[in-house]
Amino acid sequence: MDRVASALLSAADRGLIPRGESVLLAVSGGADSMALLYGSLETVAATAWRLTVAHVHHGWRGRSADRDLSFVRDHARRLGLPCFWRRCDARRAASELRLSPEAAARHLRYACLCEMAAEAGASRIATAHQQDDVIESYLLARERNGGIAALAGPRESREDGVVRPMLSVSRTEILDFLAARGVGFRRDASNGDLRLARNRIRRRQRELGPDSDPPSELLGDVARLADRRRWLDEEYAARVVPALHVLPGSTLAEAFRLERCSEELLRLSLERLAERFARPGRPPLTGRERERLRGLVAGGGDFRFEAGRRIRFERRGGILSVRPSDSARRLAPV
Repeated sequence: MDRVASALLSAADRGLIPRGESVLLAVSGGADSMALLYGSLETVAATAWRLTVAHVHHGWRGRSADRDLSFVRDHARRLGLPCFWRRCDARRAASELRLSPEAAARHLRYACLCEMAAEAGASRIATAHQQDDVIESYLLARERNGGIAALAGPRESREDGVVRPMLSVSRTEILDFLAARGVGFRRDASNGDLRLARNRIRRRQRELGPDSDPPSELLGDVARLADRRRWLDEEYAARVVPALHVLPGSTLAEAFRLERCSEELLRLSLERLAERFARPGRPPLTGRERERLRGLVAGGGDFRFEAGRRIRFERRGGILSVRPSDSARRLAPV
């Protein structure tokens, strides 16, 4: 059995996408997502998944993006699958949210996918992230001195129903799958745009050639980090969540319990506390802000700290409060 089908059947066996579920397939028209589409259809007799195709047009690349949409809709029609699509303006969102075009597109893409999943009645949103994406995420996070959450790569599942069943499948295996079936795919011209961080990582890896880190070693590092992240998630749920009090405009935490956390768990806790108030598409804390906060909390004294002029952390006695800063409240839309 090929690796694409094997990964999808494993997703059903492990309950990542339970048998009989309604699944929204995120299909851009590229090689990875076409393998997800055809692999899901081939295994549907064993998984009993109810499949719907979804496509997001980001409003850039002009006619090329229009052809991507037509390509996906045509394949869905020929396969007899319902197809939803959304058109958005990623460039405008990047300007309004003060994000990079890549980050703005990602933010809009997931928002649109969640909207289409609700419309389709799908409980899972399957994306086609694969093994090469895992390696690129790790290298990018390492370059940026990211924490364990970033270094461990894309999560296999998210709280919003997004799942990534093909993280163990390589790009080569995906291309072999498509070639064996004569399935075509679209090529994204923006993959050559070196203004995008991931493209620069890919170019650097190609230029290094034999001098680059072997994929097997990189994947081993990521697997160990993912195991550690999973353990931290469990620790956070067991030790920190019971000490939180979520209010309409703020979150209160028992500071003494945070003080007793390990450095790694405290870092994770601070990021989770800030996520609720972060600007769309942006990380809640920079690495420097996170480390400064960790030191303040571990120090045991009262303090006030503002992250990015948007999120205020304030400790008074045994309570740490987290809420939007006054300036963020003034900038919030009415």
